Amino acid sequence: MKKLKDNMKRGRPDIVHFALMEALSTPLFQSNKMRAYVHTINDKIIAIADNLRIPKSYFRFEGLMVNLFKDRSVKSDEGAVLMEIADGTFTDLLESVAAEKVVGLSTAGVRSTAEKVASNCANVENCAFVVGGFPKGHFSESTTKKLGPVYSISDLGLEAHVVIARLVYECEKLLQEGVNHEGNKQRGKVGA
Repeated sequence: MKKLKDNMKRGRPDIVHFALMEALSTPLFQSNKMRAYVHTINDKIIAIADNLRIPKSYFRFEGLMVNLFKDRSVKSDEGAVLMEIADGTFTDLLESVAAEKVVGLSTAGVRSTAEKVASNCANVENCAFVVGGFPKGHFSESTTKKLGPVYSISDLGLEAHVVIARLVYECEKLLQEGVNHEGNKQRGKVGA
């Protein structure tokens, strides 16, 4: 690993597993108001189907990922596509989700709170939040160029799943407030 380029961003699929478990178990995802994608260092895009339940066991998740990379998709017993992998750059992913605003979360970002970050996207139909799923370092320069604002939501370096949990919770609160105010239901999807 140490001989590979960007070795500090490799070798930790457990981070992605934990982050996906956090994101996919939320009411925001389960009510189809959020989509989840994974972009890998080798320019692979993994699309997660709505309402997917990720295995809680890391070893089962690992087997799922092996099958995904081998077969290019994982299907349910009924034939529905649960996860799909395709070649594509980070730019390709952003274009495919047609995000109106792309927000990065990093310790190198402007200090803010999860509540303010979510509020900044409240009037955006399709906002993408980008959280790094690697053990050390920051987004690459090419990724950073594609991000709109980049925020840090803590003085401490938080793990990806904690950032996701806080941000998703704030988005859920905003959507609930939108439903409660004059019965006006807010639309929109959030991407992670």
